[in-house]
Amino acid sequence: MTPEETAAATGMPIATMGRSYFAADAVGQALGEAGFSGIARYIGARGGVLGDVASDVAVSGFALFHPAMIEAGWNQTNEQGSPADAAAAFAAGIGKWAADTFGHLDGLGDFAAAARAVIGAAEPMSQALYAGWRAMPMPDDPAAAAGLAIQVLRELRFGFHVHGLSAVGLAPVEAIIAQANPQHAQFFGWSEPFPDPEPLKDKHRQAEEITSARMAEVYEAIDAEQRAQFAATVNAIAENTNS
Repeated sequence: MTPEETAAATGMPIATMGRSYFAADAVGQALGEAGFSGIARYIGARGGVLGDVASDVAVSGFALFHPAMIEAGWNQTNEQGSPADAAAAFAAGIGKWAADTFGHLDGLGDFAAAARAVIGAAEPMSQALYAGWRAMPMPDDPAAAAGLAIQVLRELRFGFHVHGLSAVGLAPVEAIIAQANPQHAQFFGWSEPFPDPEPLKDKHRQAEEITSARMAEVYEAIDAEQRAQFAATVNAIAENTNS
């Protein structure tokens, strides 16, 4: 399998898999036991790897969200605990979710090792969330390691996508509206009036092409056989998380 084929086969499954574990009982329980509730269970959990930083740094890291939403979530996180504790609880919850959801799959150790090779080859450039998640300790358990690797790869792809959006000149709310409905934009904290999506779609397509090309580059860190197995495992995990 070529790097380009690998990027195409794994991009959307990895990007959308977060919906499963962000909503998973295991993740909610881990964050709840650590003292986090409300919007801190998303913003603090995901952004906690940034550490004890000002809210405008968190706003920059989240990129596509309305700044007021991130600021509120970041303040709530600090009221309930520390960002680092939220991230640690989230990572532990992902590990439990992974074990419960797809821990029975074969080849998870090889998948996690291949993911580590890919992650090790992709140096962060204006990708603070990716850098923070890449620095998280990788669990020894194969399923937990695979789950954390998916989260790191999601942040890597997200960082590349933000680069692509910037390159084609799309503002955050424009990027969301170009490929989603208004309700999705509202989830990101934006409110009407929204721009017309039709003139934005071509630019968004260009940004997706940039994203895929950048991901293809990092998959050059593993060989063709590893890439094929990597893609097969991603899709097997996706099937289990969506069932």
